[in-house]
Amino acid sequence: MICRNHVDVSQGVRRCSRCGGTFCGDCLVDISGQPYCATCKTEQLLDVRSGVDMGVLDYASIGRRFAAQFIDGLVIYLPVMLVVIVLAAVSGGRNPGAANLMILPAYAVYIIYEASMLKAKGQTLGKMAMKVKVVRVDGTDVTGGQAWGRALARVLLGLLYIIDYIPAFFTADKKTLHDMAAGTRVVNWA
Repeated sequence: MICRNHVDVSQGVRRCSRCGGTFCGDCLVDISGQPYCATCKTEQLLDVRSGVDMGVLDYASIGRRFAAQFIDGLVIYLPVMLVVIVLAAVSGGRNPGAANLMILPAYAVYIIYEASMLKAKGQTLGKMAMKVKVVRVDGTDVTGGQAWGRALARVLLGLLYIIDYIPAFFTADKKTLHDMAAGTRVVNWA
């Protein structure tokens, strides 16, 4: 990593807690133990002065997260399963392995759906229905990289569905393995 302002500096470079940009120690200031760049420092100080505490997040319950995931599953997998059934009927059942291969495009569609929705709004249709939102650890909107990384991690860890969610039962911020991988949290959102 190199500093955005000093391209020749790579030692002691850290990420701004608000924007995620990489900066050297000369370009960051610590507020409540968190590093902020010059641009974000002003916004953070305004938040502190107005009484907004981004350090306290209202984490979504596991039940709401499961319900949102169930709704998203219906949105994505029902149409895909209808296509699989139609293809199986058209082929007359001569090639049952083709139906299994249709699952791979379903995963690709799910990754694109979740990542693009999270990048745009921080919410998928299921999360909108359950009034929850995916945010960064400090409560700000996720970056595009976090959205794509979280969607990919969710699909890869989806093979271990229950194991992916076990940490949410034991951590105060209810983070799953895919949240840990992407540096995100799920919060209640009105």
